[in-house]
Amino acid sequence: MNATGQPFKVLCSYAYFGTRKFGVMLDRFPTGRGMVFGDSGAHSARTLGLHLTLEDYAAWCHEYDDRLTLYSNLDVIGAPEATWNNQQALEQHHGLQPLPVFHTSAPWHYLERYLDHGYTYIALGKLLGNPLSALLPWLAKAFKIADGRAVFHGFGMTVWQVLREFPFYSVDSSTWSASFRFGRLALFQDEGTWTGFRFRDRAALLQHRDLIRAHHTDPMAFASRASYSKADAVVLAAVAWRRAEEYLRARHGPITIPPGPHNPLQRGSRNTAPPGLHLYLAEGTTTNLVRASKGLHAIREKEASR
Repeated sequence: MNATGQPFKVLCSYAYFGTRKFGVMLDRFPTGRGMVFGDSGAHSARTLGLHLTLEDYAAWCHEYDDRLTLYSNLDVIGAPEATWNNQQALEQHHGLQPLPVFHTSAPWHYLERYLDHGYTYIALGKLLGNPLSALLPWLAKAFKIADGRAVFHGFGMTVWQVLREFPFYSVDSSTWSASFRFGRLALFQDEGTWTGFRFRDRAALLQHRDLIRAHHTDPMAFASRASYSKADAVVLAAVAWRRAEEYLRARHGPITIPPGPHNPLQRGSRNTAPPGLHLYLAEGTTTNLVRASKGLHAIREKEASR
């Protein structure tokens, strides 16, 4: 399983990076342009008590337009009409081409409206927090309505059962960071399952040593406090989710965006929309993103030199 064959893919929220030196961080990625998803961070802003304005977000999208693979609408949770109005304002008044967002709480006719207006790549929001018993039939209906007309991005979606079942064009999640934040290794098996255990569990490290090496990491790096490296843990987590992405790409086959007048990946001089699935690593910490990018790049360079 080639876990480093795809570009480095990261989702960065305006709520976190709007006031930081975003371009400086991107310049530290050694993997070239990669794929950078600009998200408004509306959910994060709501959680953190931040106030986002459409004008400021639009200015950020314009400033980094040549660095962003795509950027999403400034959605308003619980207000589908306001979300639609923001989409139109960003397009018509600010000259942008954002990815539209449809929430689980919105009436279905709003999804139909996006489809009828020629949006062929749509983000699904507010997926988290819903029990699977409710989420699975909701997703089944969304995919049925959009079949042949549009593909979806799943915001914050790395529920494994969902990803195995539904052919998203792209997803993102901060779940990849849980391992190095909470001291638990999460390893991806070639057959499509996950194995997890605590750092410094010597019996588990011995049992899964070959799988850890398949993640391009020395098992002994997690054997003790003295040998532990946060950078190694970050890179292993990034590799695990790249392996998961490759598995999903093989499982669902190439996922392409239907032709239409609104494609946020083909704005300006961008003429290509590479087939999915694309899994973006979401993270608000510059250090961890740079570590992941450098680690994946080093692995790729090592493999290329063999």
